[in-house]
Amino acid sequence: MSFLSFDFDQHLAALRTPEAEAGEAEAGARAGGRGSWSRASRIANCCSPGSHSPFSSPPLALPDRPASWRPSYGFDLQNPWQTTSRLDAEAGSSFQHPQPFSPILGDRHVAPHSLEDFDEAELSMAAATNAARMGLLKDELSVIAGKITPGVDDTPYIQYALEALTREPESHPEVNASKGGWINARQPSQHVPLGAERILAPVTRPEPVRSLRQGTSYGEPAHVAVPEQARSPLAPGAHLQHWIAVDRNTLQIIDPRGTTYPPLTFKPRILRPLSTAALMILCLLMMTAYIFSNRYAQHNLGLTPYPGSIYSGQYFVFRILPPLVAVVILIYSQCILTTSLRILPFTNMAQEDPRERYLALFRRLYPRTFLLPQLMGPWQLIVFDLATWLAILTVPLQSSAFTCIYVRDEWIWAPSQGVAWVLVGLYALLGASTAIVTVFWLRQWTGLKRDVRSIADVVTLVSHTNTMHSYARQTVLEPGSDFKAELRDRWFDRLGYWQTGDVMAGGIWHAIGTTAMAPGQGDADHARRESCDVSIASRDLALWGGRYLPLSLRDWPLVGFAMVTGGLLVALLIVCFLPQTRLDAGFMPLISAGPNQSAFSAANFVYSFVPALLGMVLFLLFLSVDLSLRMMQPWGSMAGAEGATARRSILADYPACLPLQSAWRALGNGHWRAAVTSMMAVLSAAIPVLAGGLFMALTSADGQVRMFPSMPVLGVLLALLLLYVGNLCLLVPRRRQFVLPHAVESVAAIISLCSAEDVVGEAALRMASSRGDLAARLGVRRGSEGEESVWFFGLSPGKDEQRPSVRRWRRFTEMGGRAHRLSKA
Repeated sequence: MSFLSFDFDQHLAALRTPEAEAGEAEAGARAGGRGSWSRASRIANCCSPGSHSPFSSPPLALPDRPASWRPSYGFDLQNPWQTTSRLDAEAGSSFQHPQPFSPILGDRHVAPHSLEDFDEAELSMAAATNAARMGLLKDELSVIAGKITPGVDDTPYIQYALEALTREPESHPEVNASKGGWINARQPSQHVPLGAERILAPVTRPEPVRSLRQGTSYGEPAHVAVPEQARSPLAPGAHLQHWIAVDRNTLQIIDPRGTTYPPLTFKPRILRPLSTAALMILCLLMMTAYIFSNRYAQHNLGLTPYPGSIYSGQYFVFRILPPLVAVVILIYSQCILTTSLRILPFTNMAQEDPRERYLALFRRLYPRTFLLPQLMGPWQLIVFDLATWLAILTVPLQSSAFTCIYVRDEWIWAPSQGVAWVLVGLYALLGASTAIVTVFWLRQWTGLKRDVRSIADVVTLVSHTNTMHSYARQTVLEPGSDFKAELRDRWFDRLGYWQTGDVMAGGIWHAIGTTAMAPGQGDADHARRESCDVSIASRDLALWGGRYLPLSLRDWPLVGFAMVTGGLLVALLIVCFLPQTRLDAGFMPLISAGPNQSAFSAANFVYSFVPALLGMVLFLLFLSVDLSLRMMQPWGSMAGAEGATARRSILADYPACLPLQSAWRALGNGHWRAAVTSMMAVLSAAIPVLAGGLFMALTSADGQVRMFPSMPVLGVLLALLLLYVGNLCLLVPRRRQFVLPHAVESVAAIISLCSAEDVVGEAALRMASSRGDLAARLGVRRGSEGEESVWFFGLSPGKDEQRPSVRRWRRFTEMGGRAHRLSKA
């Protein structure tokens, strides 16, 4: 089969214009004699709709049309059958183009050109010419949209610009004339702290931005899905299409030595083997001491003679020192348990099995009370929790572990056999459970590079996340809403290293993220609320401020607790100093006081165990109050109109501190109420110790057996009870600053109250490599108090103005808004 030939030179000669000749001369000069413009245009013309290729079949013959016939096109649509571009027509060319589907057949036939005639330069020029012609087939709006960002909807940007332009005058930033003063990044003059005692004025009332979309009628708000990169362009990795979790094996391949990406096996010091081994040694020593005392007393009919007075050193050794050591061991085990519960949610989020990560983000970081076991986590922690809870009984038992027996006409100190063996069993259980917990944490992948102790440490875990769109929903903070149900897409979030398919381009980062979410998923409702919702001026701001307070800090529990303890203290004072009921004269035990063969005295046991047990209840109740106050104090500091420095707010780690450590740091930060309460929590541990060693059965001068108190012990006990009740009364006023929209007992709850974009994108929080580096970036260690960053919790005009969140005050000299954060990134 033979193909028709086509003379390109003849066709181009017919189309040649002065502009084309000038372009030919310029192209020929660039080609350097290797070819002409006509030669390079053969490829472009052979592909144009107005001609046919020598390698294709001839065009079909169509019926002739009148000369006046022209297809109608819009102003921006180029005729697809034209062989010249619209630029020639705009240049004023009077050349009459040939009719479409009218091939020009010359008198002579030229053999088809071979492929060797076209070099790389000609092919490149031909491809560029053809691309330019094909681009004219698009309408101008498509071309413009393609030049901005291909594949990204520009509607959110347009909506945000319109919202900024149509904002009320009072919502625009004002110029602060005071040099170096603290201002907010979005509204320099003021911010809106939460609290019912403040009058919150309207901030802004933006007009709803509406757009026309296919499938919606005029006047309906457009449901626009804001892409993640448009909503939070500061978060690295937010624009990536798919996140891939880096497991342990992959991390070992990427960084075998762990220098660049250290293994995520960090554990607080108290959970390391050396610390837990110290607790096991203490338990072993207590077991050894009681076993030795029992054996020695059986072979020698007691331990040592009674000196005849309860004001001697032996009374302190046998009645005060054992419960004092027991309460130290109890506090030590409680600290290990509290730290384990704090690290456990992060450990569960770091697991590869989704079943282990289920609801890990919503698990409590701290125990609500120490009166009952928590029973959370794996069986290893449950066993240790039960052993620690049972260890509460060791304090009252050790108060009644030793008594005096009458042997060979003298009184001798001896251990009560039954009580001693019970103590051996309890300490054996505690020591064994401690060994189990040690093994559990020894081989555990925690998912942490450093300890997460404060609000700032939690925010650093979400500064590179792809999950913040869930916390931006307004329904998350609405009263009465189910917090877990509103964040149901966060039930399986994972903590660890992340990467994308292109490791070299995206790198590896450490964050809380998910692989089951596409960018922008779930943001339609959020975008609709941001663009069309009413302002906070029309809402009940007290409702958004929240009504949550921990149970131990609420009105009725706290006031009732103070009244009950105060009443008991008054009754004790009356009993102690009323002439008719003076304790120093002793009282009848009403039960048998004589010891049996096992050195068990019912009177000594009851009047030692019961007061010590009541003292333990007071001690454990106060621990709950102290822990609640330590949790809420950083948030309360940020609720003030002036905010609080980073040291006193987002860096305050009181809940994660040891008992004395929290009191010292709170005192250094000026939180005197938290410092006094933490110190009182430590001192209140002496209440069960002193209460258990207060009474002892003695024979009076008239030969009657009575229960006599140790007056020095009674005096110290009354002083502690006075401080106890006074501290409770100090907690009653000024608790409004601790009111929050919801509890802050879990990681998800803390993140939801730190979800403002300027906080998540803060460079200091995002780029910190350690806790010391984080404190330095926040200005804590710069030596000048004025340069330390200031933070507040409340509402602020801007894109997320209706979302209560932790926010940062910025200096007037700092660059505000997005440009400031991007410059630090």
